[in-house]
Amino acid sequence: MPTYLLTIAYDGSRYSGWQRQARVETVQGCLEQAFAELAFPNQHVEGASRTDARVHAIGQCAHVILPRPFPAHRLARALNSYLPDDIAVQEVREAPDGFHARYFARGKRYVYRCYVSEVRPAIGRSLYYWVRRPVDLEAMRRGAQYLVGRHDFKAYATNPGYRRKRGTVRTLQRVHLIERPQGFDFAVQGDGFLYNMVRTLTGSLLLVGLGHRSPEWIGEVLESKDRRLAGPTAPAEGLYLTRVLYAPDLSMARAEPPILDEDEVGDEDDLGSDGDGNEDLDGGDD
Repeated sequence: MPTYLLTIAYDGSRYSGWQRQARVETVQGCLEQAFAELAFPNQHVEGASRTDARVHAIGQCAHVILPRPFPAHRLARALNSYLPDDIAVQEVREAPDGFHARYFARGKRYVYRCYVSEVRPAIGRSLYYWVRRPVDLEAMRRGAQYLVGRHDFKAYATNPGYRRKRGTVRTLQRVHLIERPQGFDFAVQGDGFLYNMVRTLTGSLLLVGLGHRSPEWIGEVLESKDRRLAGPTAPAEGLYLTRVLYAPDLSMARAEPPILDEDEVGDEDDLGSDGDGNEDLDGGDD
């Protein structure tokens, strides 16, 4: 039976995350329904990342094993004809037997987008986080350098509510803060991410940018391994999964079992102080 790798983009604003759930609309559920419309009922679509409610994707990946061949160059168009307007299959390619979108991933890239203005944005509020005061991007960049490399990121992750099989050590290869008109992007690439890790890193760096903490504090929190010392978890709507990294031939990443992410799994909405962080990012109400 042929295996296909799908690259998918979606606006997560109105979805209860990636993972199929009863009585709520999810991205996985919509894709599986689209396959059913193509006469592939009860088809399981396995995502590389189980993004949370209101999290977006430009380059989510998933695999599906079909009972019969379907031309890859036609499959994206066929699926898109049955998908909602805010979900689009960007590309479909044939994958080798045994391929798994999660297990074969060698890393992921995320971007967290912030809109910086005293005036609330009238358009696109669900596509980025509104920061109400100017931030010092250079201070944030200095703080972000403490995150590059292989570290224990326990202080920057929410307890997922179950035992972590592979601990809390991860490697971040790239960490960038990119200025853009009326805001900035926090872009990060790593071999794996813990639950709420990118959002907590963003919330902590924002405390630096707003002058509440020094750049060195980022490293001190990292060394502490204490989640209570880090900043708040930034809201879900600013987060984008931009790319899942695979070998060119889609081979498995390593001989031992790969790191299975806890990235952005679940449906918590921990804006501001929630017991994991101890202060709001910039105060005020929407």
